[in-house]
Amino acid sequence: MEHIIGFDALYESMNKCKKGVIWKDSVAHFVLNSVEEVLKLEAQLKSGDYHSRKGRVFTLQSPKRRQAMGIPFRDRVYQRSLCDNEIYPEITRHLIPDNFACQTGKGTDKARERLKQFLHRIYQREGRGGYVLQCDISGYYPKMSHKTAEESLRTYLKPEVAEMAIEILREQYDGDVGYLPGSQLVQLLGISVLNPMDHYIKEKLQIKEYLRYMDDFLLFHKDKEYLEYCKDQIEKGLNSRGFVFNPKKTHIYPITEKIRFLGFYFTLTETGKVVMLIDPKNVKAERKKLRRMVNLAKKGKMTRQKVDECYKCWRNHASKGNSRNLLRRMDRYYEDLW
Repeated sequence: MEHIIGFDALYESMNKCKKGVIWKDSVAHFVLNSVEEVLKLEAQLKSGDYHSRKGRVFTLQSPKRRQAMGIPFRDRVYQRSLCDNEIYPEITRHLIPDNFACQTGKGTDKARERLKQFLHRIYQREGRGGYVLQCDISGYYPKMSHKTAEESLRTYLKPEVAEMAIEILREQYDGDVGYLPGSQLVQLLGISVLNPMDHYIKEKLQIKEYLRYMDDFLLFHKDKEYLEYCKDQIEKGLNSRGFVFNPKKTHIYPITEKIRFLGFYFTLTETGKVVMLIDPKNVKAERKKLRRMVNLAKKGKMTRQKVDECYKCWRNHASKGNSRNLLRRMDRYYEDLW
């Protein structure tokens, strides 16, 4: 296991983990004393004296209110080495190409482009006929069974590596159900636990236009009744793993309606063009955020540069859609706030 818990592997992992967070006291202390700290961590791992520490639970407000867990930096160094050198390469080689979360070369932009490709393909084949089954799992991480997660790790990993990962999870999470996003290991669980479902949909149900981003997924088919059948079969499989559909976000509708996916609405026009517009709720939330930040800047509690950076980040996100007129209105709104 030298490639995971050896000094060189842990030191490289530390350099990856420190990016963007070196301003934190705990991280700065570890990095300033890096040789001593990494040697200590290596010795604990090799002697069997290492134990994961409890993380800090906090609440995220955006894009929706949910709990997450911050992992102590020392534990992040070890987990990063374990994930990068063993877990990630082993798990990802079993995934379908249309699983887009938490993988190098993929992400939200690639998932949105894939959805556009699907809509163009359907239009060329069938026009604007057909339906979409949109699915969402209720409380994906908080309701994830520990037994299901551990079985997934044992399926895809070498026995000794699986036990290393399971030991980390058992020390950081009590009970039999529930994880919190915030660590690379939990993210890899998120993309792998539903992998059997992905293969079932592609290979058994023969759904060609199917994609998933974590617990949000879309199935396209010309026959509404067949999608009803698919929904029932998928639900049975999810229930056997301890998951349930979110009834408010799981439904079948024609592809002529707006498809909401990853913060944008997708519309297939009569000419076959796909129009992608940012969710209006996102725009409303951004306006509210800008008003608050500009007021803080005027009181001297925040710099104009910081506010500008935040707005540019949102603007870059919105510009990925067909949002030219919206961006002009937002630019005027932002300048008027000053």
